Amino acid sequence: MNRNRLVLTMVVLLVATTAVAQRGRRGRDRDTVPEGSRVQYKTFRSEILGRQLGYSLYLPPSYEGSDRDYPFLLFLHGANENERRWSTRGMTDLMLDRMIADGELGEFIVAIPFGANSFYTNSASGQRWEDMITEEFIPLIESTTRTPGTRASRAVSGISMGGYGALKLAMKHPDMFSAVSAHSAMLINDFAQAAATIRRAQGYYMLFDDIFDISNDLSHWDENNPLRLARENDGLDSLKIYFDCGTEDEYGFFLGARQLSQVLDDRGIEHEFHLYPGRHGWDYARRHTAASLEFHWNAFSHE
Repeated sequence: MNRNRLVLTMVVLLVATTAVAQRGRRGRDRDTVPEGSRVQYKTFRSEILGRQLGYSLYLPPSYEGSDRDYPFLLFLHGANENERRWSTRGMTDLMLDRMIADGELGEFIVAIPFGANSFYTNSASGQRWEDMITEEFIPLIESTTRTPGTRASRAVSGISMGGYGALKLAMKHPDMFSAVSAHSAMLINDFAQAAATIRRAQGYYMLFDDIFDISNDLSHWDENNPLRLARENDGLDSLKIYFDCGTEDEYGFFLGARQLSQVLDDRGIEHEFHLYPGRHGWDYARRHTAASLEFHWNAFSHE
């Protein structure tokens, strides 16, 4: 089995094993809000998708007592997750509070929309998840919180499927975002050589087919592949970029991360890339989230 085929097989296993893990390992505890969390859980009506969607909102400690504006970080969750996992599994809000209190970084707003297993993509079947993010969710946050609503004050981050989504959105819309970060992003260089493999898991093949229409051709996949976007899109030299992945990532995403770093190097696009010991998921990401939070604060404060 070649490297690309192995990586795609791992993508299928990612979706399958994550679903099993949620059912089997203290599934109800995975969304338990940690003590001390100030994250708000809300809903909004997406007219684009025709449904109610949940989202999480982190407001900085000084928000209620001030009238100033704050930068805004959009965070995208992983496959078979939801808008709560940034806090309940990542405990990122508590980490952010602590870093602010210790003077390690300044304050900014974080919002996390529910993204289902959409890959934050306008699907071939007509579900416009990318448009929901760019045309509804970002305007919602920027109209209901005190943030400037400018490119300089707006960034995106994510984990796994959300890491893919963050890199894809930033590279497709570099006019919207000043910075992007990703932990363990789902990155595949060559889908074509491996597409047949996921027929072994028909349910997951149908998911990819619904989103990317892989039964017919790979053009929709290619148009939304961060590696292709990194090779071809303009405007990336003004985008601040950070990503990392575990060297024992069981889905092989470190291979795509290395390839992305090489593509950016070849184009002379500055970025920060790390491979650290560790596997896939929040146990890994929690050890490195402080670095991406600091990266975003530095990006905000230097604009």
